[in-house]
Amino acid sequence: MMRNSLTGKLILVLTISLTAVLSVGMIIDYRMSREQVLQRLRLESQETVNAVVNDLEHWLHGVEGSTLFLARILEQREYSQAGLDKMLRDIVAHNDDIYGATIALNPDITSEPLGFAPYYFRQNGAIAHANLAVENSQYWRQAWYSDAVDSARPTWIEPYFDEGGGKVLMTTFSVPVYHINSEGNRSLYAVITADVALEKLHYYLRRLQLGDSGYGLLISRAGIVLGSGKPDSVMQHYLAVMSTPTNKNTWQRSFSAALKGEAVAFPTECPTIAGQCNIRLSTLASTGWPVGIIYSRDELLAPLAEYQIKTALIGLVTLLLMAFTVAVVARRITRPLVALAQASDVIATGELNAPLPRVGGKDEVARLVQSFGAMKHDLKSYIEDLEIAAASRARLEGELAAARAIQMSMLPQGGEALEQADNWSLWAKVRPAKSVGGDLYTFYNNGGDKLFMAVGDVSDKGVPAALFMAKVMSHIQQYADAFESPAQGMALLNNALERGNDNCMFVTLFFGVLTLPTLELRFASAGHTAPGLLRRGSSTALAQETGPALGLAADIFYPENHFMLQPGDRLAIYTDGIDEAFNAQARMFTSEGLHTALRESGSDHIEVAGGKIFQCVDDFAGATPQSDDITLMLLDIPAPSSARHSFPGSSTTVSDATEWLQDLFQQWSTDETIATELLLVSEEVLTNIIKYAQLPTGTLIDIAIEADAHHILLSFSDSGLAFNPLVEGHRATLGADIDSAEIGGLGVHLITQFTDQQSYQRSDDRNLLRVKKSLTNQERSISP
Repeated sequence: MMRNSLTGKLILVLTISLTAVLSVGMIIDYRMSREQVLQRLRLESQETVNAVVNDLEHWLHGVEGSTLFLARILEQREYSQAGLDKMLRDIVAHNDDIYGATIALNPDITSEPLGFAPYYFRQNGAIAHANLAVENSQYWRQAWYSDAVDSARPTWIEPYFDEGGGKVLMTTFSVPVYHINSEGNRSLYAVITADVALEKLHYYLRRLQLGDSGYGLLISRAGIVLGSGKPDSVMQHYLAVMSTPTNKNTWQRSFSAALKGEAVAFPTECPTIAGQCNIRLSTLASTGWPVGIIYSRDELLAPLAEYQIKTALIGLVTLLLMAFTVAVVARRITRPLVALAQASDVIATGELNAPLPRVGGKDEVARLVQSFGAMKHDLKSYIEDLEIAAASRARLEGELAAARAIQMSMLPQGGEALEQADNWSLWAKVRPAKSVGGDLYTFYNNGGDKLFMAVGDVSDKGVPAALFMAKVMSHIQQYADAFESPAQGMALLNNALERGNDNCMFVTLFFGVLTLPTLELRFASAGHTAPGLLRRGSSTALAQETGPALGLAADIFYPENHFMLQPGDRLAIYTDGIDEAFNAQARMFTSEGLHTALRESGSDHIEVAGGKIFQCVDDFAGATPQSDDITLMLLDIPAPSSARHSFPGSSTTVSDATEWLQDLFQQWSTDETIATELLLVSEEVLTNIIKYAQLPTGTLIDIAIEADAHHILLSFSDSGLAFNPLVEGHRATLGADIDSAEIGGLGVHLITQFTDQQSYQRSDDRNLLRVKKSLTNQERSISP
């Protein structure tokens, strides 16, 4: 299928790569273009706000200048009310920036009960007049009057709706006028105002527009909207019409910063349209009012998005054209490769004469086809040679298998032997490092009281070592009688192996003769590792005198060693394949490792113990291949299976008897838990005999013990009063609480708990109590 072909993969990879490149380019272009547009908008909004601020400042300065000029005139002297009325009309008539104005005299200095406050304002293109000093007016309480008096300086008043004058939304610039008398005291004369209609602010704010939905904004210091592109927001607090719960804090921080004269710009949710808006605020220096612009960032970036869509469509068309071009070129390039792949499939079936595609030129594909042709020719030659080599290898492996079988047949029981007698047990195993090896073992019993044992290690490995091993085995059998004396037999065997040994092969050998009745071991060593001895849980190497390896020189003297084995001993004779086994860290197993494994397997049967020692070597080596042949021979001398002893009844009987039993259990390597339980039972039985049998002083108590692989039987005999403790003995109630628990009566419970069978009989005026401890999990029973 196309998707699994080289052509399909090439088209897919190149198309994906081109898509990724175009996508990354478009993303980078969009982000750079977007940042440029946003930067341009920031500059444009800043320039627009600055221009409008300058125009507003110029306009307001004109209003402030005319008002302050009139105030200076009035500060010089007092004028008649007619003169004040005329000056007020003239200033409104000649200043188009002023919507209306008043001169409100201090009511305390006028003879009029309602005060004097004429007001001139523009209405329908003419100058209209109104009197602010009317009943219920009390103009001196109005903010435009009181705020100026309270601050004692010119001030702009928060916007309001003028009820008594022009009846429009306006804001007022108020200037207090003071007169100074001859004593230098200052007194309020009047308050002059100049009103600005908020509607005129829209003329300037209309210039604050970016995009179709952008608009300007003018806010008083108290937060009241003076002018906005949204008329319904005028005279409302900016937080009520501009902010949302999520951006309220942002608006408050920005407004506070603008009041301090800082230029502020921040993104936020658009107050009247969907999407994100940018807001820029500045401050009018004369009034302290924040003025700014609000515009939709999404709206102004819309042309960029349209441009990106067009670019994406162009990129998609370009990508399709490039994919088509890649497909055409890829098919042209890969056509010879497809043909070559088909030819290789045919060749893989064994048809080496399959034709290869013809390719012209000297490019990489042509060289590949040429190399493939050369490989096909070489492969044919290699297969022919391999068939010959395989036949030879099969023949050699058959011969090696036969040689291994022959070699193993030369060893007792085919390379792994287990021999057991009443007073000895022997297990041996050899494991070659290759198909055949040079390690050997042999043993035989002459039918009488002698056990002959030999373990050897031939130099080198493989077939040469196996042949030399066969020679050693044949000579051992030839000189069997001479090995009655291990030293003499070793000397004869050395001379026999040295003759004709042009290859200088040699063998290290241990040969020992065990006299079974006395357990005397006589042995000679030809450069062989000393055997290990396990005795009472401790493993050591036998001390030995040794001679050189066999087969290197004639007429060599080999010293003879003597050692007395004991019941319970285990002897381990092994080759250096064990102690010189290596692991992945190039560390050796060592003889200490062998002694450790020997101790840990001491309580196991000799065959199980041998398998565990081999496993310890394998676990140590891990994945490291076996580098040398391994041979191990274990010899067990079993401990006595029965014993008897009589103890005179006295105060030391219990301690003497338990000490004797404890020594026996140690010699027999009895499990510690079982030994402890039987010692407790014996102590309880003997204590009862001493206390209740009423034995005359010096009367003997007989103890007999018998053991086999399945159980241990203890017998206690005494000539005391007839009494069967298993039936007649008092037993305390088990599980009683501490207040009602009995003292005594627990001995019978202990005996039945720690033994599996109990029996009592009275014979020849003697009590005989037997208890049996099973070495396997059997049900316990009582035989009265």
